[in-house]
Amino acid sequence: MMKLKSILLTLVATASLGFTVSQTTTANQTVHAATAIATKTVSYVPNYGIAVYKQPAGAATSQTLKHGTNWKIYSYKTVNGVQWASVGTNQWVQAAYMKDFTSNGVEVKYVNYKENYGIAVYRSPYTMATTGQTLKHGTSWKVNGYVTTNGKKWANIGTNQWVQAAYLSSTVPVAQAPARTMTATAYDPRILGNYTFGYDTVAANLSVFPRGTKLAITFANGTTKTYVVRDTGGFAYANPNQLDIAMPNSQALQFGRQTISVRVIK
Repeated sequence: MMKLKSILLTLVATASLGFTVSQTTTANQTVHAATAIATKTVSYVPNYGIAVYKQPAGAATSQTLKHGTNWKIYSYKTVNGVQWASVGTNQWVQAAYMKDFTSNGVEVKYVNYKENYGIAVYRSPYTMATTGQTLKHGTSWKVNGYVTTNGKKWANIGTNQWVQAAYLSSTVPVAQAPARTMTATAYDPRILGNYTFGYDTVAANLSVFPRGTKLAITFANGTTKTYVVRDTGGFAYANPNQLDIAMPNSQALQFGRQTISVRVIK
């Protein structure tokens, strides 16, 4: 009976050891985990990679982890003051070359850039090498995580696919107002005795553009300038598809009558 009890105790002890997390507190400290404890990004030299070793400070394998790629970390071990990270069975790299990869779980973001344009996709947040792809303004993409380097935040949207997070939004971008073609003339408000309006003023029909409306006006030569509706009058009411643009009198005389493209920006 005593022998049977001893065998049972041995079996229980062995089963318990199978679920024990190993941790030593010697000079060479090891921390092991059954599952990944972190995700890190290789930070080394663009177009190069870091060596993978069979054991910490041991023999190198033929593998390398490419700069800018992401890897799961399963454990750490410090040997002679150097910290090593386990990326798999008998696969160790120097932890100094692994940077934080922040993941908020998969989330959907919208590209918020410019109408009819897109943002570049990069192979890594640490290089300026692009993939040749662009993400079109207004489209939605799944973001896996973020990395910040040199003061810029980057979003990972896939394997070796990164974009600048500054151009991503949690909400659908508001579409820009369509441009409309109008006729423009010019005047100098100071000649009329009005010194309160600056030369960024336009006179308009207020039923079309209320006072205070900001307009982006593109002229025939391709130049675009921003103006504010501050003035009106009988001329404006009689010509709802025409704007009177404030400018110095010498320029107003030369301006004449032109066709312009007008877009509301606020």
